Amino acid sequence: MMPSSSPSPSLTEHLLAAFLPDDLVDSIRTHVLHPHAPLQVLRRSLTLHAQRLLSAAYPVVQPLLERLLGAMAENQGLVGVIASLLVLATFLVVLNWIRRLLMWWTRFTLRIATYAAFVGVAAWVYDRGIFESARDVAVIGAKVVGYMAVLKDVWVDEYNRYEAQQGMATGRVRSSGP
Repeated sequence: MMPSSSPSPSLTEHLLAAFLPDDLVDSIRTHVLHPHAPLQVLRRSLTLHAQRLLSAAYPVVQPLLERLLGAMAENQGLVGVIASLLVLATFLVVLNWIRRLLMWWTRFTLRIATYAAFVGVAAWVYDRGIFESARDVAVIGAKVVGYMAVLKDVWVDEYNRYEAQQGMATGRVRSSGP
């Protein structure tokens, strides 16, 4: 079987072609994946510098690494405890990141909602006029106060009914005594 003259597409190019439009795949192939693209030149340069740094640091780090591995082999129980603590610390750091991210999104959402409410009220006042808006607020406020009064009456009635039931239950217990 004769090898083909054109190189077979890599897995990256195949996945890009499966998920992106052809013109975007061609652009990525030309500007990102091509061997002379700036990103590839930068990657090769960084890889070369990292290899040089590693080859220069290896003679210095090798004795320390051997001592560390020897100490780990002698104290395997301690290594297990340290590994567990590292996993726990990593877990807590990730949970803290998640908490901070959730708090940021919550604050962001509430700020956007508050600003939207202010803009909505300002637009409503601008559209209706100040006096009409004040009258509407008074009407809505009166309806809310009336609803709250009904809610209070229901709550007080239920509370009194509960107290009466508790009083009758306590009276039965006392009357059955000596």
